[in-house]
Amino acid sequence: MNSKQSQLVLIIEGVRDRCKAQAAALTQAGYSVQSVLPDNIEQLGELLAGSRPDIVLYGRGENMPRLATVTAILAQDSVEIPVIVIAGKLTKRSVSDAERDGAAAVIQNDQLDNLLRTVRKELGSVRLHRRIDQLENRFEAIHLQNRISELESSLRENEARCLDLTDNCRNAIAYIHEGMHIYANASYCNLLGHENDDEIIGTPLLNRVDLHHNDILTKLLRNPFASHEITELKVKLVQEEAEPLEADLEFSAVKFGTKLCTQVMVRTCIEQVIHKQSPDAHIHHDMITGLYNRQYFMKVLEENIANSDNSGKFQAVTFILLDNFKEIREKIGVTASDDLIVEIAGLMREIYGEEHTIARFGDYTFTVLNNYSYKEGAEQLAETLRTRVAKHKLTVNDHTVSTTCSIGICVINDHVKDAQSAHSRADLACELARTSGGNQVHAHSTTIDAHIDQDVDEKMDDMIRKTIDDDRFYLVFQPVISLNGKAGGHYEVLLRILDEECCVVMPGQFLSMAEKSPMIMEIDRRVIQIASQTLADKLKEGGNTSLFIKLSSETIADPQLPEWIKLQLQELSLPCDAIIFEIPESVAVNKPNETLVFTKAVQAFGCRVAIEHFGYANKPDIVKGLSVDFLKIDGSLIKNLASSKDNQEKVRAIVDLARSTNTLCIAEHVDDAQCLVMLWQYNIDYIQGNLIQEPGKELTHDFEDEAALAGIIATE
Repeated sequence: MNSKQSQLVLIIEGVRDRCKAQAAALTQAGYSVQSVLPDNIEQLGELLAGSRPDIVLYGRGENMPRLATVTAILAQDSVEIPVIVIAGKLTKRSVSDAERDGAAAVIQNDQLDNLLRTVRKELGSVRLHRRIDQLENRFEAIHLQNRISELESSLRENEARCLDLTDNCRNAIAYIHEGMHIYANASYCNLLGHENDDEIIGTPLLNRVDLHHNDILTKLLRNPFASHEITELKVKLVQEEAEPLEADLEFSAVKFGTKLCTQVMVRTCIEQVIHKQSPDAHIHHDMITGLYNRQYFMKVLEENIANSDNSGKFQAVTFILLDNFKEIREKIGVTASDDLIVEIAGLMREIYGEEHTIARFGDYTFTVLNNYSYKEGAEQLAETLRTRVAKHKLTVNDHTVSTTCSIGICVINDHVKDAQSAHSRADLACELARTSGGNQVHAHSTTIDAHIDQDVDEKMDDMIRKTIDDDRFYLVFQPVISLNGKAGGHYEVLLRILDEECCVVMPGQFLSMAEKSPMIMEIDRRVIQIASQTLADKLKEGGNTSLFIKLSSETIADPQLPEWIKLQLQELSLPCDAIIFEIPESVAVNKPNETLVFTKAVQAFGCRVAIEHFGYANKPDIVKGLSVDFLKIDGSLIKNLASSKDNQEKVRAIVDLARSTNTLCIAEHVDDAQCLVMLWQYNIDYIQGNLIQEPGKELTHDFEDEAALAGIIATE
């Protein structure tokens, strides 16, 4: 069904002929129309009570109700209903009065084409605001659910921690429910002469004290959360094969699982019968999995790096992240997802054993300190774990749940100075595995580390030269989405590099060296070639696709580059406006002449230009001098947008600057829904980030889908 046919336009018009003309034009355009010639305000009220229009046209006539009355009646609806006033003659006074009384727009009576355009515009605005409301409501619901999940998780961890402390407490403690023991710690069991709680659980507390206090105990245990005058009681405890023991019992109300219980703490002067354990044993372990915790792992890692004797012992840090675990938790719930975490921890114990230090590092991340006599051991065990996790199944309420993991490895060598740098390298390698599709193992490139630390230009150049000659490049693409419904698809081109061991190297690690060499221009040209060929293949399938391609400082200053680009595009029969070159703001500031020459040269034959990382240097005047086509707001201003008023002011100022210079505006690093809502309200043109889609090797994003915002914005 045509979406317009579900949109109802209500015409309130005092002249029948005008009403018919408007209704005919709207019906022909595909809208549902309902008209009324109101004799009194009651008729209008009854009509609105029967059906809710999406938009109202307010005309002229003798019996017309006042505009302010109509907008007041419509305002009683919780959903926004705009009113378009159709005036006989437009004057500043008539427009001002209509807007004061609540009109969304004012048009002249004889302009039917303008009427249709205005109706479409206002209905589009209504849909946009409704979507924003839905998005805000959904974000709030997700935020509340996440907060509830965090609190539930925190509560379980606290309960587990308290129980662990109680287990190891020197004081004898038991929990009593309906007069029966349901828990007893080791000290309590030893006090009564038992090795464990098997002979205590399920027995009445009254059987363990002398009869003189039974009535008082019964009253205390009947309702543990009621107010009692007595909270302590001197008794004689019945011990197994020993004389009764004088003791003080202290009573307090507790919850044990879902049960309301009485906690009984026994105090006695006979310390030798209390089971003694180290009070610090629990602080090194995660309460859910029993693995070591983050703090202890980093301490052990720091000690290992500081005390390394380089005697041939091979060590590495392995960082493991469970893919899509947030979605799994939302699907199966917190309790079941904790069960999955525990089972994954069990797999890690089986695979790594006691030789390696295993820790739960975060909510769904783990770390391992590997100890080997040979290098390949860490990768072999990581691959084993990856395979076992992918095959592992968890049954929850007759449903089978599974996950995969992304694993990063960092070798601890002379280039790793401390625990934080080792962890960061492993985390980076894990991120590469995740963004490459997940369910993969990546090792951090020690080759790059070695070249960085050597600081020898000749060796650096040799390594860069070999990377180029071996063609160890590939590209990934991230969609750039229009928030204004503009046709066509845009992608940003991102470079990925492989080292000699076929490990992926992040551009920042490689380009930090390459930019010191003239070979960076050769790399940029290679990227342009690969990207242009990919785009040419894509355009053969039809559609309208454009690519954003980054350029380095040295490349922009190359006077021969524009002509070379022009020839490349001509050979592939590519439309020049399908390529947008990105110039860093720092380059535009530090090399204004070179930037201006390049910009004018490529724009002359149809290519477009964007300034990326805009706003970081806070140099707004460079836009007016360059006349670029796009401004890409620096990600540091977007990441903390929701919580930083300073960032909000800067982003709004950039959007205003873009409007004043007729420049399109892009927000990058959009990774959360709350940020998206704010950008929408700022009337930003385009967004880019992992919230929409992570970078991938194919140009396959569905830009035509109404749900293009990664399923966050609901379709009509």
